[in-house]
Amino acid sequence: MSCNGEFNLLHPFSRNQIQLPSRQALSDFVGLEEVPKGQIYRCIDKAVLSANPSLTSDYVLMISYFNFSNCLAFWRPGDLNWTNIDTRNFGGPSIAQPIVKSHLLVRLKDKIFDEASVQFYLVELHGALLLVTLFAHHNEEEDGYDTFKFKVSELDVIKRELRDINDLGDSTIFLGRNGASSIDSSKFKGVKPNHIYFTDDWIEEFNYVEGGGGRDMGTYDLEDGKIESFYPGLSLSRICPPTWVTPSFR
Repeated sequence: MSCNGEFNLLHPFSRNQIQLPSRQALSDFVGLEEVPKGQIYRCIDKAVLSANPSLTSDYVLMISYFNFSNCLAFWRPGDLNWTNIDTRNFGGPSIAQPIVKSHLLVRLKDKIFDEASVQFYLVELHGALLLVTLFAHHNEEEDGYDTFKFKVSELDVIKRELRDINDLGDSTIFLGRNGASSIDSSKFKGVKPNHIYFTDDWIEEFNYVEGGGGRDMGTYDLEDGKIESFYPGLSLSRICPPTWVTPSFR
């Protein structure tokens, strides 16, 4: 997003850009307030493409943004504006309805959490839907936070039940603020099987730690629970710490 509120879809390698409806066009129908000068505002939380714009013009861009609650909107090439999606009621029951019987209520502190906090991710693996839970706690020495454990469960969407799994075989999971994905590690040199690669995505805490986010990254071994670093440097940002760029693999 530019300083004047214009949105563009940027290809990180070719640098090609696709102009999108502006933030003003989004705020006109969702009631987003103007941002005071000098303040950072994260309008769009996530963006997902249905197809590669470099290969086809028949695609949809879905965005998730925050406007006092989580909201969804989409755009197609040729549209002059965003199309808002009412997440409160979509075809009957709310799409935000839990899909599992057991519920986990997590209470976060105002700034840095004193007890273990969690993040949840949905990952597709060989046709199965996995729920990955990340556990983190406060690091008093660095006044930050550290991930210390992961839990992987397979979702049975029919029975609405969870089954814990501890072995991904040759598969590897990648987690980050921009989403979650899985790959066959045997096809990529240097990628460890049965591991979870994660980047720092505690966006709610970036403003409370010195330099912003980017410290909490590593690989997690599902077999022995050990966490190791995969990046020797330090790249911090309050807006966009290191994140994964996922190719199409085609």
